[in-house]
This record gives sequence, C-alpha cells and structure tokens, in this order.
Amino acid sequence: MQAVEGTPCLQFPLPPVPVVNPYLGTMEYCYSIIPLPMHDPDPLPIPGVIYPVWKSNLVPAFSQIWKLISQGGRWFASIDTEFPGTIYDYDKGRLHDPLYKYMMMKKNVNDTNIIQLGLTLADLNQNIYTWEFNFSDFDIDREDHKHIKRSIELLKRHGIDFWRNKEDGIPSHEFARMCREVGLLENRLVELTWVGFQISSDLGYFTKILTGQKLPDDFEEYKKAERIYFGDRVCDVKDMMNSFPTLKGGLNNVAEKLGIARAAGKSHQAGSDSLLTYLTFIKLSSM
Repeated sequence: MQAVEGTPCLQFPLPPVPVVNPYLGTMEYCYSIIPLPMHDPDPLPIPGVIYPVWKSNLVPAFSQIWKLISQGGRWFASIDTEFPGTIYDYDKGRLHDPLYKYMMMKKNVNDTNIIQLGLTLADLNQNIYTWEFNFSDFDIDREDHKHIKRSIELLKRHGIDFWRNKEDGIPSHEFARMCREVGLLENRLVELTWVGFQISSDLGYFTKILTGQKLPDDFEEYKKAERIYFGDRVCDVKDMMNSFPTLKGGLNNVAEKLGIARAAGKSHQAGSDSLLTYLTFIKLSSM
C-alpha cells in the first residue's frame, strides 16, 4: 500500500442552498450535492491506498468521496483523530457515568485543536478507501494552543509534520463545508455506520468542526446534534471488546491479539489508525 497526493481542484457551479445548523439553529449556505463534471479529472480512489489530504487537494478528495457514496447502499465510515494530548485526565473510577465522561471529553475537545482526521469508507463488498485530512487549526508556536509536550513529541516521532500542517493544512471550516456539500452527513446519500475506537472524542472533535462552536455544557443538546449529523448507527470498538474478556488495552494491542496487521502507515497517524480500527471492527463483528 502507499500514500498519494491529490490532483488539481474542480470547480462546482451549483449555487449554494440554505441549510439549518442543528447546533445553533442558524441558517448556513452550502451545496446540496456536488455535480459530476462531464470531464472527470478525479478518478475513483484506489482501494487500500491512504490518501493524504491538504488544503491544495481538499476538493478532489471530497469529489472522490462523493463518487463513492452517491452510489447509495450501505457503507461503513471509520474515523480517528489526532490531537495535541489529553489536557484533563479522567478519573477512571467515574468512567461508568456518561455525564462525567461527556464533561471531560467536552473540556478536552474545547480546549485543544484537531491535528488530523482519518476517514476510512468501506462498502459491503469490503472495498476500502482511506483519506487522512491534515488541519491547520493547531499551531505549535502559539502559547495559547494548549498541548501536552510528550504527546507532541510522540506525534513527531510518528511522522506528523507540524510545520506543514501550519502552512499547508486544511482550515477546519472548509472541511466542514465540504462534508455538507458531498452529503457525507445526516445519511443524505447513503446509510452510514460510523465506527471508532473510543469514538466519543473523535465525534466530539468532528462535531466541534461541523458546528464551528465549542461543545455545549448540556449533554442532551450535544447528543441531539450528534444524532443529526451521524445518525443512530454508531459503533465503538472499545465497547465491543466487553464481549471478549481477553481483549485489553489500546487499538494496537487489540489488533495484534486478533492477528490483524497494520495495512499501511504508522500508529498515531489518523488515516492508518482509522483503517486499522475498521479492520478490527470487522474481525470482532465476525467472532
């Protein structure tokens, strides 16, 4: 497997249409669906390839995503996020409390900025496609951008180029706009099951990006927005592990115990981890 860059951006001529931001109750404007150009410079992605996405190839990447999900049917969307560390540690004795878990997730998501988001799409025929979106939101040189030093050093060792993210990364509001334009959200074009490993933080960052706002104090308000964007088909591999007492630890440990090799990339890279999460999910689903 390999990682490849995208191709020159397309132009989409449809006028924007108003949609309601379910989080804020305000009107926003976006394209309903990306039109398929008569001359198509962006071919379908190659299964099994991790596509790194920057601001220069954001539109071609979403054009590929649209071409896949516009076929309809049922798909899986596995996601993973990389962020600059967990600022506020969880009390492990209170992890049984959903409200406490949300409050801690909210504090960490609201006080940090996303670095990467990995997205793996897979159909029922096990055709698997992966993109790794690199964001410009986190600036390692800004003192007000909170981070954990050891987490930053870990990400550097695993190949995260913070300077390139700063210079060439995607503004998260542009990513949010494209998610709406291609119909990735709200099951508009396809029945999606969202998959993650400890997915609450991943969906928290994703929701923060989509709304352009910090996560709310009200847990019910957040759950309403999450259901609107991602629907009711959300699966956490960490929860699936409860049915298998011998499976413990993080994603790498679980995948290794199940005999699943990392197909491409490195750990702590969002594209590679989203792919490994999906493969782990499929393995557990068959057991």
